[in-house]
Amino acid sequence: MNEKYSSPFEILYRGKGFNEREIPKRVQSFSMSLNYPNYGAWLHYYEKEELSKAYTEGLSPYIHHIKKFSGSLTLDRSIGWCDPLDVQKDADKLNKHSREVFAANGIPYIINVRFGDEKSYPFCFHDIPENSTLFIGNHGTQRHADYKTVQFAGTMELIKRKSPHTLLVYGAVDKRIWNECEKRGVSLVRYPSQCELAHKSQQRAL
Repeated sequence: MNEKYSSPFEILYRGKGFNEREIPKRVQSFSMSLNYPNYGAWLHYYEKEELSKAYTEGLSPYIHHIKKFSGSLTLDRSIGWCDPLDVQKDADKLNKHSREVFAANGIPYIINVRFGDEKSYPFCFHDIPENSTLFIGNHGTQRHADYKTVQFAGTMELIKRKSPHTLLVYGAVDKRIWNECEKRGVSLVRYPSQCELAHKSQQRAL
């Protein structure tokens, strides 16, 4: 099953009506799925930027592969806050277009919300359903103060604007986000990153 190459869920807070059967049991990076597929997992695209671009420039060659899995998150092209707004908007359109591609091919999907700083909110949060299950990726955003600040602010704004029923997070969860979800009754679930799992595996081997 190659489960060691995918991330299990960890429930941080159960809001009203939360049902763990409605969320992915595991998620796996697209690149890892090519060599060590766990078909019971949902695919994610929280990859290094060069890999993300390679896999998301055109989804068509990968549809048959993606359909073998339980489902997929929508794409995760970077919304760089230092990039021109037109570039940010193009990345946002590509991420959202993947919904149409997955729906047309009968692939279950969960919306991954990608954002930059406050300039991106009007288009990044447009057409995101309220009171739904949403995914965000925190991996790689917690190491530097500026990245962490932008990610925290955007996540708080997402919760405020869209009041998700369940927020799924890949990577570490800021305690302030955890507190906000509890205050608003938003179910919060995290999936450890592949780097985190590898580190734990190395520690157990010592």
